[in-house]
Amino acid sequence: MVNKVSISTLPFDFQNIPTEFEHLKALGVDYVHCDIMDGVFVENKTYTPAMLKDIAHQIPLPLDVHLMVQDPIKYVEVLKNVAHFFTFHCECFANSSELKNAILTVKQYCKAGVAVDLYTDIQNILDVLPLVDLVLIMSVKAGSGGQEFNDSAIKKISTLNAVRQQKAYTYLIEVDGGINGDNAQNCVKAGADILVSGSYVARAYQKDKAIQTLKISID
Repeated sequence: MVNKVSISTLPFDFQNIPTEFEHLKALGVDYVHCDIMDGVFVENKTYTPAMLKDIAHQIPLPLDVHLMVQDPIKYVEVLKNVAHFFTFHCECFANSSELKNAILTVKQYCKAGVAVDLYTDIQNILDVLPLVDLVLIMSVKAGSGGQEFNDSAIKKISTLNAVRQQKAYTYLIEVDGGINGDNAQNCVKAGADILVSGSYVARAYQKDKAIQTLKISID
């Protein structure tokens, strides 16, 4: 079994994303990872949901939308017909009840994912694991690209994988931040189903070879 690869839009010129990802699709990429930041939840700010919606029909791969925003539910109406995965951070919500309600709202339109930032404990999301389609583990601090992979993510992936097997849950495990050919195998062996990569692939001289180093076959 081989994991999936989702390539972040951040290192690419926004206007050229459809062309860039047509090429990446041919090289074996499975998803387009769209990071939306509001400058509030994280310091940086990227393009708006409206901008993404405008070009979504030109993008040849399913959209893996990752919201690093303070109020993610207000984005649902804009992106409900665009996102394949609609993932927001558990840290945005005051309690588990609010998080559950948000997940159920999203699931009316598309697959719902919950993200866990680098220093957030997995215990914070155990209550919602039966509801989600995807769990995104941040292996860097959310908010900017180009950071180095933090090994603490491996333990979180392993824990989520163990819970999934014990409870027969069906969520996918995604990991995002500093992913490259050196750490991809450890992530997949720990239980990751989707690897998110940005700079590693975008800056590679031979993108096909870079992508292949992120595809790990596990029996």
